[in-house]
Amino acid sequence: MKIEKIQFENVRYNPELSAFETLVRIEENGRTFSYPVHVPAPLHAEYGLIVRRLAQAASSAHGEKQPGLRIAHAADPATQAPQPVQQTSLLERLLAKRAA
Repeated sequence: MKIEKIQFENVRYNPELSAFETLVRIEENGRTFSYPVHVPAPLHAEYGLIVRRLAQAASSAHGEKQPGLRIAHAADPATQAPQPVQQTSLLERLLAKRAA
């Protein structure tokens, strides 16, 4: 398992849980997975420490056999082969429907 890229959505503080939370995206082998993670910490905690702990929480969730909450994103349409375009005219399509 080699994680190619980790991205964070907006990191926010949840005062009810006294924790920082975010949605972390992990790219691996051309696939993207998202994990909602949170880490308990005081509001004045160092941002670098929070980001490291959020990344560790997402990485450990990604490595589990049963990851719990996870979003597996569809492949990027820009990297897929284009679908063939139907080359019939509007008149041909209308006549074909009328004949049926």
